[in-house]
Amino acid sequence: MRRTWIVGLFVGIVAVVGGCTSGGATSTANLPAASTLLASAGGSTRSVSSVHFSIVVNGTLPGVPIQNADGDLNAQGQAKGNAKIALLGQLTQVDFVLVNRTFYLKGPTGGYQKVPASIAGNLFDPTAILDPNRGIAKVLTQTQGAQTQARESVGGVDCYRITGKVDKGVVAALIPGINQNVNATLWVAADSKNLPVKAEFAVPGSGGSQGATVDVTFSNVNQPVTVTAPAG
Repeated sequence: MRRTWIVGLFVGIVAVVGGCTSGGATSTANLPAASTLLASAGGSTRSVSSVHFSIVVNGTLPGVPIQNADGDLNAQGQAKGNAKIALLGQLTQVDFVLVNRTFYLKGPTGGYQKVPASIAGNLFDPTAILDPNRGIAKVLTQTQGAQTQARESVGGVDCYRITGKVDKGVVAALIPGINQNVNATLWVAADSKNLPVKAEFAVPGSGGSQGATVDVTFSNVNQPVTVTAPAG
């Protein structure tokens, strides 16, 4: 009798464990299709009027002048914030203002200086973020081999995590200097709009470098952003 009871308990435990494993797999399989989520996210992003953004390069990427940036941007192409950018071979912390198609930079000393648009665009162009033809909306809709991996919280936002690959031409329009295809992990909100919350690009190493990741996060979507030209 005792042996029968032990065998029965063992069979019961196996059944419970097997049921839990099966439930996890079913849950993953029932996640929304990545293609549907990214199409929704891309369409919603094209309607965004303003956003707070953060860009962080984790590691060293030769040819990528920006190390980090944090700022606010509206769909009219106005932006303000701060960034660490490679200028003349050295990383320099700057404040930036972009208004009326004019870029202003202020270094650690002195006031704001106008920077030609052609030069500024090669360093960092925040207007690309909300540009439907070269920004995050294009990244979302041009991600190849996308798969939905999980549902999880990012910065307190309920999100779907999606992985895929992005062509170098697409990602370079967002982050100047990237010249290789990248693996991407994208997080989009789990609500009906599926707006992007975070993007992570794994950039392979080249020329002896180990490569790096570039994190881009978004918040304060559609909160009013007003930018004025610096005085002087």
